[in-house]
Amino acid sequence: MAARAEDLLPVEYFHLVFTLPAEIARIAYWNKRAVYGLLFRASAETVMTIATDPKRMGARVGMTSVWH
Repeated sequence: MAARAEDLLPVEYFHLVFTLPAEIARIAYWNKRAVYGLLFRASAETVMTIATDPKRMGARVGMTSVWH
């Protein structure tokens, strides 16, 4: 674990999870590209909007999104 800690940048990290309700997940099964495209876009916009708001974090952020 110590060896992995040396690989980290000296900044705070946050792990956010965005999920779909079961009803939408069923729709996504048949329309993966459309639904997951919307999910990725909406989650990125949400993070950017909240993070850049000076009343909240007022930060420049980067993110990686993973579908699993």
